[in-house]
Amino acid sequence: MPFSNRDYSIDVIGPVHGATGWATHALGFARAMNELAEVRLRLPRRKDAFRGLLNNHRGMLYRGISKECGDFGVVIHGRTLCPQRSSRWNVWETTELPAHQKELCDQVGFVWAPSSWGRDNLIANGIEAHRVAVVPEGVDTDFFTPSPSRERSQRFRFLSVGKWECRKFTDGLVRAFAAEFSPREDVELYLQAHNPYIANFSVAEKLEQTGISNLSNIVIGKRCGRRALRALYRSADCFVLPTRAEGWGLPILESMACGVPAIVTGYSAPLDYVTADNGFLLKVARLVDAHDPDFNICTGQWAEPDIDHLRFLMRQSFQNASQVRERGQAARSDVMRLSWRNSAQIALKAIERHLSVVPDQAVP
Repeated sequence: MPFSNRDYSIDVIGPVHGATGWATHALGFARAMNELAEVRLRLPRRKDAFRGLLNNHRGMLYRGISKECGDFGVVIHGRTLCPQRSSRWNVWETTELPAHQKELCDQVGFVWAPSSWGRDNLIANGIEAHRVAVVPEGVDTDFFTPSPSRERSQRFRFLSVGKWECRKFTDGLVRAFAAEFSPREDVELYLQAHNPYIANFSVAEKLEQTGISNLSNIVIGKRCGRRALRALYRSADCFVLPTRAEGWGLPILESMACGVPAIVTGYSAPLDYVTADNGFLLKVARLVDAHDPDFNICTGQWAEPDIDHLRFLMRQSFQNASQVRERGQAARSDVMRLSWRNSAQIALKAIERHLSVVPDQAVP
């Protein structure tokens, strides 16, 4: 056990079902934490089909939500059980927390942000600084690895993984690529951009709505599992995500773990791990009011990526494949520090600090 004087029982409250960021976060963190301390993974909604998966992983216990609580609770999704001795990861992508996000932060004793930008944002929104810590999320660096054979697409491939939405600026990426590259050039943009949160969503229809005619070098990916996604990362030369804001940015890190550098907006969480040595930072033209009716986002601001600079970076990458490979090697090396085990170790230190400042009489 990592603690000096006693063992701690830690409840991790979060979903593990579905191919969502929340599920990846909950299961990746709980498994890593379970290597270091006694952990019980609790699901906001009971899913009996997952009992075997969790119970068979090094004794990690599956328990439904109940009034019983361990020494400390870590809320990834859902509501806390033990407010004074719990923390929640708060992931939000605009400069202003909506009322329901502020309420969730106020329900717990402490708040974790995945990045330094996230911490500063929480404090700017009125969360007391002494209650806010940076505890990064992680990436599975054992699974997402460079391919031994380094098999590539026949054409230079830009890969973008992330649901098609306003925040990811997917339509802007498509327009920038189509404006910069002719279909006759040996380059393609591969979009893994399905949006499962919108009924009857179609990437093809979204592309048609852009009004761009030269789509022969833009490829629409199919929904795929984890292994196929890893193969897709490995097939790419350069990852690209001109996002307006990221609370963490898991696909960026998965790409980097596979040795593929990223073109990503120089704003929000990615600034904690993307540098000019391991990737390509896209300039921010300005901050704009955040608005996305599909996800009811209408508070605060986020970044507006510089389209001309995006075109420049994609052209530079296409014409300098050796530089891209060098930055990909650096990306793999740098991202190793952001494993889930690293996240669990930082979290355990934060939990011990948190417990040291919670009065005994405040513990129910």
